[in-house]
Amino acid sequence: MSPLVSDYLVYLLQLAGGKRAAMESSLARQRMGDLAPWIDLSGPQRILDLGNGSLRPQYALLRAAGHRVVGIDLVNRPARGWKPAAYGVLRRVFAAHAGIGAAAMAADGLLSGDVSRLPFADASFDLAVSSAAFEHFLDVPAVLAETRRVLRPGGVLWVGIHLFTCPSGGHNVSFTQYPLRSLPRGAEPWDHLRRQRRPFTVPLNRWRKHQYLEAFAREFDVLRCYCATREGEQWLTPALEAELSAYSRDELTCAHLVILARKPPVTASLKASQGAAVPAPAGLLGVPA
Repeated sequence: MSPLVSDYLVYLLQLAGGKRAAMESSLARQRMGDLAPWIDLSGPQRILDLGNGSLRPQYALLRAAGHRVVGIDLVNRPARGWKPAAYGVLRRVFAAHAGIGAAAMAADGLLSGDVSRLPFADASFDLAVSSAAFEHFLDVPAVLAETRRVLRPGGVLWVGIHLFTCPSGGHNVSFTQYPLRSLPRGAEPWDHLRRQRRPFTVPLNRWRKHQYLEAFAREFDVLRCYCATREGEQWLTPALEAELSAYSRDELTCAHLVILARKPPVTASLKASQGAAVPAPAGLLGVPA
């Protein structure tokens, strides 16, 4: 995540002080506002969290809100040792600051698996969400095709992407500043797009904004796309902007890209041509039939 050892200490302090819980809760409210015109979240919905992460914050917040949530991520596989134990403590601290019960953090809705090969029946979910994970998916088209398959007709997809082209998009300067306000000593802005002196420490697909939009449009109706957080304006001098002229100012400064999309609903004529309704899939990991 970061070559700076100090970042890990800052991360712990952010969790202990409640800053991380406040950030994730703010994101959940932002997502709820985006989704309000398209799906009724006042009652329980079947939700898929793509790439829930080790802390699993959005998975827990959605469960605490009464939804039936399944999280899928390779980090969900059973493990022993100091790291899983440490994350167990961090999750309890997060839950306390977020004001949610321990049951919301429970692993009974988690599955270890590949997001490009989802082990769910067609039309199993009403909503799919993903936060700061799509930039790590190496086969985005496959993930989107699978997500479309497991969403019901008219189901909605909300995705927040840490865009590769922003100053922190290489995931190698800091993961505790959001947005990025300062650079490590000796680091140059947008080094990952220029000289690449700082190594990448996590898998990244290096996709740009237009690539995501084109891929989403092939599988879904894109309802909205906007930049939720910007960074780097203070470093984007005319000389640097000229050097990075292959990129737009918008994508160079957008740290958090949000894409809201919907699987096309089944039309009346298509329903008639399909004949009898297909039975609902059997329940799986807390997603009942």
